[in-house]
Amino acid sequence: MNWLDTEDRYGLVSRVLHWTMALLVLLMLGSELWMEALVGLGKANLMGLHKSMGVLLLALLACRLAWRWLNRGRLTPHAHWRRAAQLGHLALYGLLLAIPASGLLTAWGSGHGAAFFGLPLIPAGPEIEWFEEAFEETHEVLANLLWLLIGGHVLAVLVHQWWLNERSLQRMV
Repeated sequence: MNWLDTEDRYGLVSRVLHWTMALLVLLMLGSELWMEALVGLGKANLMGLHKSMGVLLLALLACRLAWRWLNRGRLTPHAHWRRAAQLGHLALYGLLLAIPASGLLTAWGSGHGAAFFGLPLIPAGPEIEWFEEAFEETHEVLANLLWLLIGGHVLAVLVHQWWLNERSLQRMV
């Protein structure tokens, strides 16, 4: 098993980072839907977990970007798809940075603060209602955009797999 990416296959590190982040992103997007149905202590506990997973995603994103920069053995897409692939990945990475950042800013504005699995990151303080509302709306809009990009990403994989016969799924599984 190769740790590094090759021209034929993504390495173990790339695959673990990809699928761990994919699972966390889906859990995060799903937890937002579950939180709307909950009230009281259950909602507060899920919100704490949601914030912690968001911070974990930021850390994994930093690892993934560093790994991508260090490990440049990827198979390059066809020339006419290269720019679309670059823009798609840039948009995904940008949203994976902006969504947790807007969530942390929402937590700061709410006055509740934020912790990473119990370790305080943002202390509780006074509520700044307009600030909280602005970043909460931003957080929601960005999350909805992420749903669209995930759909586009999956569609691109399927096109590359079955229409262009590039074995995209085998390279990442």
